[in-house]
Amino acid sequence: MRNGKLYGRASLTAILRPLVSPFGGANYYASRLQTSLRYQDGDDWKALLGSMKESTLTEAEAREDLKKWQPVRRHCRDFTKRSGLAFSGNSFQLYARVFTRDLYQFKWKHHSEAGPQEAAFVLTLTAPEGDDGAIYNSMVQQLGNFVQSAVVDQEIDISIA
Repeated sequence: MRNGKLYGRASLTAILRPLVSPFGGANYYASRLQTSLRYQDGDDWKALLGSMKESTLTEAEAREDLKKWQPVRRHCRDFTKRSGLAFSGNSFQLYARVFTRDLYQFKWKHHSEAGPQEAAFVLTLTAPEGDDGAIYNSMVQQLGNFVQSAVVDQEIDISIA
């Protein structure tokens, strides 16, 4: 936050373990994910990351522009332009919906028969000046036990014979 505005960059990555068609092969996904990170503006929730347009665009546009049936969603936004985004709330909402298609392949009559779907979400917040430690510490303090942290070992050994 800078002068009451959200300032920096953010990205939301969502990965769905899709239902795979027994007839269409390993690359024919029978489920898809729509997701966004939202913030409250008065009584309304507005999208901070992610448009959720996959269901409102024509099928051809959604497939071409948004890769509608791919299991990975990535939404990014830069808030450093025009001194940031006005934001007066103190919380975000992760919104996600799973859709299924061609239920007959599984001998289902309703979408609810698909059951729970596995998905992973990664939210990355980046400070414009590179002060990422302050963001991390603030988020961990606010979210406490709801945060699952991971450290990625970036040391790579390469042997050339």
